[in-house]
Amino acid sequence: MSAKLLLLSLAFLFAARSLAAEPESAPPPSADLSANEEAANVLAAEDEYVAAEIDRDEAALRRLVDERFVLNSSNGLTTGREELIQSVLKLNMVGQTLRERAVLVEGDVALVFGTSDLRFQSPGGSERVSSMRYTSTYVKREGEWRMLALQMQPRASKHSP
Repeated sequence: MSAKLLLLSLAFLFAARSLAAEPESAPPPSADLSANEEAANVLAAEDEYVAAEIDRDEAALRRLVDERFVLNSSNGLTTGREELIQSVLKLNMVGQTLRERAVLVEGDVALVFGTSDLRFQSPGGSERVSSMRYTSTYVKREGEWRMLALQMQPRASKHSP
């Protein structure tokens, strides 16, 4: 009897492993469309944030940046929402170009990886450009995407090892 029980147990385990190893069926096309739409919505929120930075639009910044926001700077320091907003309002930014963006959406959280070319110009000074590689994290609250976290560091030149 114990040999039969052992064989049945092994057969059950083998069948369970076989089922687990089978590839999952592809999601319906509508699921892909929804994910693409959400990714587009995240990028639209990020574009709106960039416009608010350039325009120094405090009301828009407060709407787009989550209350729990954390900025992780390339110097290792972290700051919160209020520090970010006050810093942006003091910037002499005259433009910003985003490129090389990729979006990952998982439920109500999204990550954006990209490069930002920030253009600054002090009154009477010449324009300077700072290229930064960034990762921004967005969270969907009350149907709207808000920036929850941001990490930026200078983009390495193409000639760096």
